Amino acid sequence: MKFGIPNLIDAVGELQEKSNILFMIPPRPEKTLFVSHYVNEGLNSHQPVVYVTTDISPAEIEAKAKTFGWNFTDHTNKDLFFVDCYSWALEKKPVERNDIRVSGPSSLDDLSLSINQASCEVNKTSQLGRVVFQSLSTLLIYNSPGIVYKFCQVIGARLKSCGMTTLFMVEEGMHQSDVIATLEHMMDGIVEVRFEEGRWFISSSQIRSSGKVEVRITSKGIEAIR
Repeated sequence: MKFGIPNLIDAVGELQEKSNILFMIPPRPEKTLFVSHYVNEGLNSHQPVVYVTTDISPAEIEAKAKTFGWNFTDHTNKDLFFVDCYSWALEKKPVERNDIRVSGPSSLDDLSLSINQASCEVNKTSQLGRVVFQSLSTLLIYNSPGIVYKFCQVIGARLKSCGMTTLFMVEEGMHQSDVIATLEHMMDGIVEVRFEEGRWFISSSQIRSSGKVEVRITSKGIEAIR
């Protein structure tokens, strides 16, 4: 399964279908752009997408995508389903949308049911789909690590059985090393993005021999530097 960043497949290969991937990235605004490539590739490949967001509104995600020429709005509630775990925090009433709403990142039972609901919508049209979970870091702020581990284990197994390939985002530098090690142990693979001295790099645990690949952000999105 392609990630969606041009030229990247030659360097780090494809993602395993029906798998759980830990997506490690610095806590910077560009993180949404990286996973939006994954979403856009899925939509272009007729693979429906569930986007679970805990730190940005669905409308903002759509607006950011549009600046790079990707019209997520046309897909929303058709083959792109948002599980909104962010808008509960807004003081003003958000614009009415038909997203699946969750009352907050500490409501893990509600979040689990909402993800199941979205997955059922995907399975109506396709046996393969994609999930973006943005992000586990927010859950770890509101819940103990042990509770988040159990949540990931249950949700991850359920999503795989539904034919989903899931990117579980976690922001580097926000958590203790044992938390990251436990999350890595629970996943089928790891994709890591690093920002070093003003340059972006990406690597994958699935092809360790490739090392890290430099990528750059352009007006059309992200591309790997050959």
